Amino acid sequence: MSVKQESFSELCSLLEKVHQSPVHVKETVLRKFFQDFERYRQSFGDVDNQPSIYPWLRLMVPGMDRERKAYGLRERTLAEAYIRALGLDRHNAEVQRLLGAGKDLADRLGPLLHGRCPAVGDLTVGDVNSRLDAIGEGGRVVAARDELVTLIERGSPLDQRWIVRTVLKNLRLGVSNRRILQLYHPNAPTLYDGASDLKQMVQLIETKAPGALEMVDGGVVLLTHFIRPMLCQRLELRQVGELLLRDTYWLETKMDGERFQVHWDGTTFRYYSRNGHDYSEAFGRTPDQVGGTLTPMLAELIAPNTRELILDGEMMVFDRRDLRYRDKCDGTDVKALRSGNVDLRPCFCVYDVLYHNGRTLTTVPYAERARLLRNVVREQFGFVQYCRRERVRDADHLIELINAAIDGQQEGVVLKREDAPYQPNRRAGTGWYKIKPDYIAGLVVDFDMIVMGGFYNLRRSYVNGFLVGVARGPGEYVSVAKVSMGLGVAEWQQLNQSLKPHWRTEPLEGLHCGRTQPDVWIAPNNSIVLQLKGSELVRSDSYAAGFSVRFPRIVTTRADKLPDEVCTLEELEQLATGNPQSDTRKATKLAKRHVTLEDLNAPAPVKQSKQGRKRLIAAERQTVPDLQDVSPLPDGMLRGRDVCVMSIGNQTGAPSIETLERLVRRHGGRAVANPSPDTFAIVAGRVTFKVRKYMETGRWDVVRDDWLLRAGLEGRLEPFRPEDILTATEPTRMKLTEQYDRYGDSYTRPITPISFKALLRRIQGDEEHGPVTSHLTDPETVRAETTLLGVKHATRRRLFRGFSARLYLSKNVEEEDLTGVDAYRAQREMLRFVQHGGHWLRDTELGPVRYVFVTSPPDVMRDAEDWIDTVTGSDRDVSPLILLVQWIGRSIEAGRLYDETEFAVNDL
Repeated sequence: MSVKQESFSELCSLLEKVHQSPVHVKETVLRKFFQDFERYRQSFGDVDNQPSIYPWLRLMVPGMDRERKAYGLRERTLAEAYIRALGLDRHNAEVQRLLGAGKDLADRLGPLLHGRCPAVGDLTVGDVNSRLDAIGEGGRVVAARDELVTLIERGSPLDQRWIVRTVLKNLRLGVSNRRILQLYHPNAPTLYDGASDLKQMVQLIETKAPGALEMVDGGVVLLTHFIRPMLCQRLELRQVGELLLRDTYWLETKMDGERFQVHWDGTTFRYYSRNGHDYSEAFGRTPDQVGGTLTPMLAELIAPNTRELILDGEMMVFDRRDLRYRDKCDGTDVKALRSGNVDLRPCFCVYDVLYHNGRTLTTVPYAERARLLRNVVREQFGFVQYCRRERVRDADHLIELINAAIDGQQEGVVLKREDAPYQPNRRAGTGWYKIKPDYIAGLVVDFDMIVMGGFYNLRRSYVNGFLVGVARGPGEYVSVAKVSMGLGVAEWQQLNQSLKPHWRTEPLEGLHCGRTQPDVWIAPNNSIVLQLKGSELVRSDSYAAGFSVRFPRIVTTRADKLPDEVCTLEELEQLATGNPQSDTRKATKLAKRHVTLEDLNAPAPVKQSKQGRKRLIAAERQTVPDLQDVSPLPDGMLRGRDVCVMSIGNQTGAPSIETLERLVRRHGGRAVANPSPDTFAIVAGRVTFKVRKYMETGRWDVVRDDWLLRAGLEGRLEPFRPEDILTATEPTRMKLTEQYDRYGDSYTRPITPISFKALLRRIQGDEEHGPVTSHLTDPETVRAETTLLGVKHATRRRLFRGFSARLYLSKNVEEEDLTGVDAYRAQREMLRFVQHGGHWLRDTELGPVRYVFVTSPPDVMRDAEDWIDTVTGSDRDVSPLILLVQWIGRSIEAGRLYDETEFAVNDL
């Protein structure tokens, strides 16, 4: 670490080095910076005087700094502020280039700064932070100009480059903000998710607050600090059956509103949207606030014994006339409602409680949180509503509940595992799943629509969205939706290549697009038909048809269909008017039938090309050609299974993709180039961008290439071990939980010297992995004992599970007869106490205990009370039981806890 610890130029040099470094070097540079800074921080002996990483970190991840107010500056307004601060002529050619479009404002600004600011800057990190705070407080161009004058006078051109990127909150480092936090500390992202407060996160880590270094999932929840909400993983119905067989689930109605959190500290209410924006002024900070639309009623519904509270739920628009909730597609913004509105008002549909009277509940099982919810807040029709939930008995019951949601015109349902904790900002593998009708094959109406135009990406390098429409008459087409989902990267590239020669920049006759104008157009005879599906048909003024499809996704291309064979506007109108509630709702649900058990048990779909049809996109899985030098093993573990080898390691001597695919075929599997829904696993030597995207879905097991390489060395392929997994599906995760503890130690597999060393590294932690929890939880320990010993022997041999004790040796024994037989016997009995599940606290370990064991009768116990106060505390709530140490051996012989009264010493 440089001696110029507070120099902003030091930070800029670091950021520039990361920006210019290859991908595999970026993280190394950042990790070294954080390690050097920590050593520098520790060099200050006095903890109160140790510098904090926070001022630096808020400049390195500006998008996560919620303490600084929004600047209100985009590229254009920031460029205007620099022009005024520098006193430049707007008609100058260089200034015009600065105002024009370009890849990076910081790069365009560089030539204008040379000669107008010092070559070497003297700004400190504190200076830059204070000036940026002033820009946020002052607002927009005027404040920015005044503060930028000072920054320009004292900052070098390189400093200005990174000031610009910091203000725009896009450093272009090639490393995500969450990854930067993780490089700073392994638990930093989870801590941030729990409070969304960068300063608080740093404080917890630097002060080594209890739980900050050991926590894994629950996070640290802070009252009145936004918690990044837990998310639901998409789940197809055919995947539900196995979940129901393994765990107990509850079903909730999926509300179509806006996700909100409500915080109450006993005096003030805070309302945070899904992205953490504060709308407390709209809903009311206090019950007596004029214009508050919800707080005056909500304050009356909170239980009298509740002092502090955080609720999670959905903010809905309640229609007083129709006595129903309005959907988001109805166009009413719940945040914009006013207290004088006689027809509409906000209603909070609450489904979770995260904090109650000083207790964080994120680690509490879902079912327990649901029970507590009814004790902390009451329902009031139209103001506060519990989310309706029901325990799922079996598959038939689930089908019945889903069909009830379809009949009730609901968006879908949510399944929540009964023992699932609340994991902020997590989606995959959390035990929360969402099921919508459009996730189920053949359940919703599909539309065949023609591509009418295209929308470019930000760099205008390719088309990444299509404007699609339906036929209104011969040669007449009207727009319905903009679609950009449903195709893979390769499929988009192939479509772009096929349609690129036919794009036109001018509108074409017969194509009507309404207010949504595409960047390019295409004639119907050169276009292609897409099969789409969505959740709802919505009335919309943005498209010429007067309708749009909500959440549209491309199912496949229909190269077999001609333009005049697409869906018609008349068919859309019939579908909308056929809805019995079309007079009061803007949306029509597209489910065309009920769910059946056949849908639940349906096999994974395999897309196949139809004979005689020329497909534009190859939707079927591409199989890697078999090599002739591979002879499959007759009992290979992968027989009948597909494996996708997606990446290889970048270290010297890493195996090639061909080598790994040969191992797949050696063990009876089939190597495929692209994963399908029934692919067994994805193998990755390193986590590339593509691998990370598949990992985020949570739909495949993504494993390290070590899993295959180990099979090559051992001659046989075994099931996954925890160290093989990059990310696991829910079934795999549960299976591993039954076989391994949290450190990857098998309950039944014999341990080897090599695996034991690896286990110790995982338990103790090192510089690379960081500190980790050094003990198992009680449930994990009990599970391991019952697995290894059986229930009967585990109960008998772990008699003292959950009990703690101390051993008191009188002064005579300690000072005069330390080597005496009595002392050795007493200590041996204490070791037996530990062997059978007890916890022996030594004199240096403070805290209360259940027992204090002694070796002598009462006449030598005069000094024991002072000793107990020294190691336990004189203000202890409950005095320990004082027993002769022989009670331990007698209990072990009896196979049960022996009568304590026979060995009790008179209470002190």
